[in-house]
Amino acid sequence: MAQEKKRTFREKMDRFWAVLFLTEQGRPKSALMLYSFCLSLLFFGIYAFAYGFLLDVLEKLFATYSVAVRNAFQAIVPGVAGSIVCCSLFFLFKDRRLVPATYIWLTLYALAALIGMLLVTAGEESRIFLYFYAMLVPTGLISGDAAMFLLYRRYRRKQEETKNQC
Repeated sequence: MAQEKKRTFREKMDRFWAVLFLTEQGRPKSALMLYSFCLSLLFFGIYAFAYGFLLDVLEKLFATYSVAVRNAFQAIVPGVAGSIVCCSLFFLFKDRRLVPATYIWLTLYALAALIGMLLVTAGEESRIFLYFYAMLVPTGLISGDAAMFLLYRRYRRKQEETKNQC
């Protein structure tokens, strides 16, 4: 019985990956889509680490301040720190579309989490979720998306200027 469940789960996962990323011949449909998806998991981990590490540090640093000040710093600093680390990878990859596409995945994850939790929770649970969601998600996502938009736009302008000069 356990073998059948493992087999069916594995088959479902194989079909999921095949539909999303692979052609019938087993080749990637889009390398950009596959790489950005994998990189989005790394970025998610970077953001989780930034929040996990910095929340306690900020709590101790601002222990004497009001709750509003502590919450503001705990919402902003880890998100911006994660964005700095993630956005710096823009310069590492030859394909400059990779990191912006990764942020599209992260935005989709955030929307899916929000919609899913709002459908599952109600009343007080929903308000608690929204409080933590508003504290943890938007800062990193907005700062990362904005930085990627500006960096990619600057890169495209330079590319067009170089093309026009030739």
